[in-house]
Amino acid sequence: MRCKNCGWENPDNLTKCEKCGTALEGGMPYQAVPAAPVQNFNKTVNEAVAFPSEPVKEGGSFCPKCGYPLRPGVQVCPNCHATATVSEASAAQQPVGTGTVNPWVKVSAGAACSLEPIAQEGTPTPDTLSLRGETHDLNRDNLDPNNPTITSKIQATLSFENGQWFIEDKSAQQTTFIHVNSKAVLKEGDVVLMGNRQYIFHADK
Repeated sequence: MRCKNCGWENPDNLTKCEKCGTALEGGMPYQAVPAAPVQNFNKTVNEAVAFPSEPVKEGGSFCPKCGYPLRPGVQVCPNCHATATVSEASAAQQPVGTGTVNPWVKVSAGAACSLEPIAQEGTPTPDTLSLRGETHDLNRDNLDPNNPTITSKIQATLSFENGQWFIEDKSAQQTTFIHVNSKAVLKEGDVVLMGNRQYIFHADK
């Protein structure tokens, strides 16, 4: 019997609690309650496996406004709150992926730029070089295959960082320059080409 005073579980043949001495008459019979099984997850799991009472239905669709993946029957997008009712045919054309989706990450179209060569008299003009991605090595092959003043190794590297494009000279003869047409930042050691004369910029301390 379980003691009403201290909760100690006593053998059924006792009349007093062996722990606190309280009379056990009218004590509470002990009934063991099985504990719910505990699941420990150490990786991403399917909702239907982790929560079988709320099975995930197959299918689904995407919000027509922001592209957020929607469960079947959802009428308002939980990401942008737009009305997102999609027909079954549309849902079938856009199956929900099986990977984990971060709803806060906005999909970017990617960094892109192009280099358009200026025509020079007496020499053929190469095609405009279109680039997509964040880092590009420039050399004679992709800039101007018939121009010996551009190195065949790496002349310069273009990189896209924090929303801005940067160029870094990689040529052995340091022959990469920028024609400045607006206000630009100068750093210690930068080379400025004005006319046909080069100047090294030094900041006064």
